[in-house]
Amino acid sequence: MKYKFEMVKFNFFLILVFLLFSSCKDKKTVTPVEKGNIAEHTVKRSVPDITPESDNSKTEFTSEQIATNRNSFDYHIVAASYNNNNQAERFKDRLYQKGYPSVVLEQNGKFRVVIQSFNKKETALKELIRLRELNKTPDLWLLHQ
Repeated sequence: MKYKFEMVKFNFFLILVFLLFSSCKDKKTVTPVEKGNIAEHTVKRSVPDITPESDNSKTEFTSEQIATNRNSFDYHIVAASYNNNNQAERFKDRLYQKGYPSVVLEQNGKFRVVIQSFNKKETALKELIRLRELNKTPDLWLLHQ
């Protein structure tokens, strides 16, 4: 029994020694600072300007400009479809106020409110899935023209 207690003490001692030596780190050198006001030295340092000046003016597009651009694409993400142009325009305006620059495309007597348009089907499908998950609206669908 005494032998077992001595072994436990010895193991504890070895662990302690191991921790002490493993926690020792290399000595680091400290760069001396000239005597004086350290805050003054810090203030005098120049900081390089990394970021270019940005144009904070937000470009606003008219509905006609958006519609002209959207007509050049083949795949459209549709948020709603109406039989009446006035209803489609009201819904488009609500979406525009929420930050979705929408347009109304007329096809076969239906007025589709389009929120995004794409050239490639794969890209359009990825964005459709992302928007459905983001907005939790499964009623978005893809239109091919």
